Amino acid sequence: MSRRGKAVKASLAAAALGAAMLLAPTAAHAEIHDAQLTSAFDRLSHDRVAVFTLKAKSSDGIVDVQGTVRNPADAAPYAALSFTLVDGTNKDGTWQATLQTDIEHHPGANIAQATLRSADGSTLTPAAAFVDCYLTSVTDVEYAPKTIDIEHPDVTYQGRVMVQKYRDEPLEPAEGATVKAGNGSARTGADGGFAFTATDPSMSVVVARQGALCGNSASAPLTVVKQATVTTAQVVSVRPTAEGADITVHGTVMRRGSAGLVPVSGLSLTVDYQQDTAGAAAAPAASGDWWPTTRADGTFDASFSVTRSGRLAIETPGTFYLTGGSVDLGTVDLSRSARISGLTYAPRQLAYRGSLEVTGNLVGDWGAIAGAPVSLEFSTDGKTWTRAASSTTTASGGFVFFAADDRTKKDGYWRVRYAGDALYKPLVTAPTFIDVRYGTSIAGFNASPEPVKKGKSLTVKGQLFRFMDKKLAGPNAPVSIYFQAKGSSKWSQVAVVKTASSGWFSKTFKASKDGTWMASYNGSANYLASNKPTDYVDVK
Repeated sequence: MSRRGKAVKASLAAAALGAAMLLAPTAAHAEIHDAQLTSAFDRLSHDRVAVFTLKAKSSDGIVDVQGTVRNPADAAPYAALSFTLVDGTNKDGTWQATLQTDIEHHPGANIAQATLRSADGSTLTPAAAFVDCYLTSVTDVEYAPKTIDIEHPDVTYQGRVMVQKYRDEPLEPAEGATVKAGNGSARTGADGGFAFTATDPSMSVVVARQGALCGNSASAPLTVVKQATVTTAQVVSVRPTAEGADITVHGTVMRRGSAGLVPVSGLSLTVDYQQDTAGAAAAPAASGDWWPTTRADGTFDASFSVTRSGRLAIETPGTFYLTGGSVDLGTVDLSRSARISGLTYAPRQLAYRGSLEVTGNLVGDWGAIAGAPVSLEFSTDGKTWTRAASSTTTASGGFVFFAADDRTKKDGYWRVRYAGDALYKPLVTAPTFIDVRYGTSIAGFNASPEPVKKGKSLTVKGQLFRFMDKKLAGPNAPVSIYFQAKGSSKWSQVAVVKTASSGWFSKTFKASKDGTWMASYNGSANYLASNKPTDYVDVK
């Protein structure tokens, strides 16, 4: 119990007025029940006789009641009690015993214990307490000064301790009694007087129960002028570990003294760390010094381990002489770094209304990040972005997106976003430009006649189409004609022809050797290259 601002409890004095207590039985049987022993003791009477009343029930009947008195409870008995049935029967009755107290030899707390035995041999041992002491009072209390602070804490107390032994007799001085207030104390003189100085005072003057004297106290309220504390602190180290991070904080606590700031030593502070549990169950702090104590120069260090990011503050408690406070150190970000490896967009030149496939792996400082939501975003200008697709990473951190909608009808920028979580920071990949072009195809390709006689004419023809919102002829487009002689692996470009408005093209050659003919539209800024159909011609 704190000595400041709290009333001194006089529990023994209350017990002396006859409050009873029931101790656990040495042998519990259902044959004896509802047993209760109480005491009545008038501390101011001349006879100073304690009366003990026992109430109990037994279906077989109580055949014997004995009693003893101890002082204190763990001492050997110093007196025997003789109980007599005064009301009821031995199956439901009241027994009483008396004791002539001896305050000279057995002052203070006394324990009376009754032992009940029933006809079947079961026993029960209820108990009751009484306190034998003379009533004391603390009078004529004076103290000065009545207003103190941490720089002027000394208080001088004086007064008298008086004792009343009997109701019809006046108070008399209590000589030799110990009186305390805070860390100061004195023994009373022959007149019961005391005087002493406490360098660490309290709000009351106390006489504890001692010898034949009961305990008592007197109020001595003080006005305490508290000085403000100034706490400064900073995070000086954050060392990441596989489990979280070790954090070190250094700071200082000063008080605003009359001559300026003064260090506060021996003050126990509290580290308040509210961990960020967004998206995860609360993760308690692992270990560390959460209650650092200031040194002689007011400085302190706190080192502790945490598993998640959180908000950090140092709490300075208020004391008898000082105000409390706190310093907010803000959020400590322990999020780990994530990255996307092997990011691939295919194809990089995308056919109009084609399918764009995006693949990659989400990994963090400690390996693959599994089960994480990732999204694919699209922008026509690299500034305004919309979500095109969503996915969740696999056990190995992999993901794949397929985009095939209106976004693949136009050029644009693509990127992958990971929103992050309580353990990992968010990330967005650099924009990647995807060029969308209209697809093309050559149909009806044919080299004829075949076979053909050497030196005769051979015509190569076909039709070029382009694919926009529908299939259209490809007019005025250059188509390259290639020839590969039989037995050769080399293609040779032999002509470039323009397509007609219908997309058809043709070119006549003089047949000279066996071989394969091929046509190809090689694409442009707006169109993808076509397929490359071939036709073999036998020259005789």
